[in-house]
Amino acid sequence: MASLPDPIPGLAGANKEIYDDIVRRRAAKGVHHLGPYVPLLNYPELAKNVERLGYFYKYESDLPGHLYQFIVLEAARKFGVEFVWRDHIYAARKAGVPDSVIRAIEDGDGKLDQPYQIVRDVMYWAFRFKSIPKDLQDQAIVEFGVHGVIEIVTLCGFYTLVGMVNSCFDVHLPAAADHT
Repeated sequence: MASLPDPIPGLAGANKEIYDDIVRRRAAKGVHHLGPYVPLLNYPELAKNVERLGYFYKYESDLPGHLYQFIVLEAARKFGVEFVWRDHIYAARKAGVPDSVIRAIEDGDGKLDQPYQIVRDVMYWAFRFKSIPKDLQDQAIVEFGVHGVIEIVTLCGFYTLVGMVNSCFDVHLPAAADHT
């Protein structure tokens, strides 16, 4: 597998400021590894914008943390991105995702309790690039609001991007960050 070079030692000026800001923002939330941002820092302006979007989803969005983490784990299992699974399993438990739901994601088992099943159903359509059936969309809007439904769909895209970066550039989770 091919990794991109680690650009961090050579960063200077505005690019070093981008790196420092990413490190500071993540450390302030207790995250002490850069994960996909190491290869992305080969293109600092893109890394800055991807990190800002990820930060928004994780810390500023309308969806509660347990649903955010559920979506991340679902995406990780769907695409087989072990880095994302291992990086988020502890956070999912801490955010309140029940172990029974985590096991169901891991095993690919059938129906889940609400609100997880409705999120999974919306994700089903999002990952297929298909229109969400009106009755499901209406139900999801009642449950999560319009912003929440948009976040569910776009989080599917965001974690597809993150999964691709981690997989395509052979990013490994540092052992110290592995909470499994």
